[in-house]
Amino acid sequence: MKIVYTFLAVTLANFLFSESLLFKNASVYTGNVDEVFEDHDIYVVNGKIVEINKDLDLSADKIINAEGKVITAGFISPYSHLGLVEINMLAETRDDSSSVYSAGFSISQAFNPSSTLIPYNLNGGLTSAISTPSGNGLFSGLSSAFSLSGENKSLLLKDLALYGSIEAGGESKAANLLLMEDIFELTRTFNGDLDKIQDHALPKSFEYSKRDLMAIKRVLSKEIPLVVPVNRASDILSVIEFSKNQNIRLVIMGAAEGWRVAKQLFESKTPVILEPINNIPTSFDNLGSKLENAALLNKAGVRLLISSDRWETHNAYLSRQGAGIAVSYGLPWNEAVNALTKNVSDTFNIPDRGTLSIGHEADLIVWDADPLEVTSFAEQIYISGKLMPSNTRSLMLRDRYLERD
Repeated sequence: MKIVYTFLAVTLANFLFSESLLFKNASVYTGNVDEVFEDHDIYVVNGKIVEINKDLDLSADKIINAEGKVITAGFISPYSHLGLVEINMLAETRDDSSSVYSAGFSISQAFNPSSTLIPYNLNGGLTSAISTPSGNGLFSGLSSAFSLSGENKSLLLKDLALYGSIEAGGESKAANLLLMEDIFELTRTFNGDLDKIQDHALPKSFEYSKRDLMAIKRVLSKEIPLVVPVNRASDILSVIEFSKNQNIRLVIMGAAEGWRVAKQLFESKTPVILEPINNIPTSFDNLGSKLENAALLNKAGVRLLISSDRWETHNAYLSRQGAGIAVSYGLPWNEAVNALTKNVSDTFNIPDRGTLSIGHEADLIVWDADPLEVTSFAEQIYISGKLMPSNTRSLMLRDRYLERD
């Protein structure tokens, strides 16, 4: 099947004076349709995708022979602490939590683009990531999306979701759901004056700042989703019911037993962030873990996003391995790639990324083979049309000590 995309907004001046790239003869998966287009070319001008077609006869500053290679959009981590945490056990290298704010805590200014973990995950196939705050309370704060280019201006989208938990503080999940309901009701009455809501009947140990309540208001207005980690089927149903009653957008993370309530997830239009790399029961909440979870959820029509182990986001790039595991147990290949790209950008409204589309940023990866195979590697990684360096701290240390020998 022949496809022709034309970016009408590109003027003659763009072609004459902007840096241009032409990728030739690749197997291209755009993410817009299920098909992989063989022997296709991609034309990039000034960091944006201009045209995708066969046999493009265009001049370019650089022509890349991608014959025998696979090109996809850059992968996006839907959950990580990249740029916020360097060494988990060393407080001086953590910038991911707050004892002052809860829901209103934004990590948008805490991101460190020079983190040594960024090139490490970049070379694993991630070109951008949603970095999230940590916390033990009912709300940990607001996440933001960042490019992994290593540049100072890495922020892509600020405060795109609020992260909550019904397992906070050692309380019953039922009690935390009731508390969350009370806080949401309080927030509905909040008009900017804290004095007028001080008598609201919340437990004495809970106080919320104006910043916290304004963040929750964004959830209540459906501007941003609430992300809640749950695994047990009954907990998933409880959280879905809560979101219906509160009329909010919900994203569930984990959902180890999601296959048991796939119909309800689909009917409620609730996206799910899966961790297929964690596929064995590790607690009473995920005794129903199943290797076919992703395939069964997809068959039911649930929108899937794929993450690595949320407790080990230093290796966020392992989401690619998790997607491969899901494919080996029945998830269609194209749906697995979408779960690493398009579905993440669509769920969190990250602009101009997630697919190889005309006018989108040229965040793309040239793979030496099928990107969902463990033995495949990213040969070239581009962010906004700029080739990213392949060096990581690990490789530099290797070379340093090899030279000593």
